[in-house]
Order: sequence, then C-alpha cells, then structure tokens
Amino acid sequence: MKTENKATVTTILMVAAIMLFAANFATAEPAAPESLTEVASSSRDLSELSAQSLEARGGNVTEVNINALSITQSWQGLYGDISGEITLDDGSNNTFYNWSTTSVSGQVYATRASSITWSNVNCSTAVNITSEETYLGHVAADGDSVTNTYSLTTHPGFNVTTGAEIFTDTCPSTNAFTNNASQSADWVQVLLHDQTDNVVYSTLINDSTTGFNSNTYDFQLLVGENEHTGNIGTTTYYVWVQLE
Repeated sequence: MKTENKATVTTILMVAAIMLFAANFATAEPAAPESLTEVASSSRDLSELSAQSLEARGGNVTEVNINALSITQSWQGLYGDISGEITLDDGSNNTFYNWSTTSVSGQVYATRASSITWSNVNCSTAVNITSEETYLGHVAADGDSVTNTYSLTTHPGFNVTTGAEIFTDTCPSTNAFTNNASQSADWVQVLLHDQTDNVVYSTLINDSTTGFNSNTYDFQLLVGENEHTGNIGTTTYYVWVQLE
C-alpha cells in the first residue's frame, strides 16, 4: 500500500450543533459538521504484483486467459465514524438542552458546491448523470462510469428536509462493499442533484457496521473525482451530515 495526500479515504466526522425543531426529532436540513478530521489516505500499489510469464514455442498458437487490475481514475472512497449530539440552541449558540448520540442514524452528503439549496434536492436524472460522466472524464459504456456504478434504484426511504418528498426505490443507487466483497444490505449510496449543476453524493449511515476492510464504521461514501490524463490534482468536497 502507498499513502497519498491526493484525497481523503478515511474521514472522522465530529458532528454537533444540529438544530432540533420539534420534540420528536423530526428531520432537519443537513448541516455542516462542527469539525472534520482527515486520518489517513491510501491507494493500492500495483507494482506489488509479481510479473507473470509463459513459454512460447515457434509454430504454436496458445490460448491465454488473463485477469488484470486497473486503479479507477474516477472515484474516491470516504469512510469513518460519526459522533456528536442533537442540540436545542438559540440564535447566539446558547444551549437550552442537548442530547448525546450513543448511536447514529441519518445521512452523509458530499458535494463540490460550498452551498446547496436542500429544498431543491431530488433524484439525479439521466441528464444529470450524463453531465457527471463528462465531468469525470468517461462515457456511460466505461466499466466504472456513473451509469454502471449507480445502476440500481433499490434503497430505503429517506428525506432531505422536513416535509420534503421521501425517496424510496426511486433514485440511482448502489452499495459499497463489506468484507472486501459486494453486497446489497448495507452502505447504500444514493445519487442526488440540486436541479442546478450540483450533484449530491449521499449515503445512509450504518451505525458501527462492518465495512469494506472488515473494520466497523458508521459511514462509507463514494464520490466522483476526475484523475484522468490532464486532470491530475485534487477535488474539494464539502460534507454535510443529517442526524435523525
């Protein structure tokens, strides 16, 4: 493994100052975390693979099956733990009462926009997906395209703001891996859009659940990042959390 500073792979979110607007903890608008700490970042080094060989003989034709690996240049993985509290504060940040969260539920969102009109957020459409394909430097037919990644519409219901539409089995979705393997029970990834030019990558929180590397986390989030030829560098993502 090699460590890189290009983008965050492990992210620990400390979440606080989430306003409580009703006694039953109704869904509030997503809020920026109080702090966000990058812990570590890594990417597989394919040079660790051993060279493979075969024997050639003049006059022969030989059928050969090859299994190869290529590191995606279009995606970044974020994962980590969430801690915080639900608080009842006034406009000057004076706390009337708060509730510590011993377990967490809700959603984590990431966008390349520093602000989002959350009341406008809805499922990504085919047009939105095509636009994101262009941003990521590939087309729908590519193996790691947005189309081939968010190829499902199977996800639990959730809403982004109080009283807004509940999205259930309607948005482009997929599942991050558990124990180094694909699965369909946890780590739901949902592709949203704010109906302007901003894609909203989102994931449903799974409190203390086994993640891709067999360790337990609260969230795993897949976001797009164009690292194709001529686009070497970092992409800034802004993170919001919605505790329920």
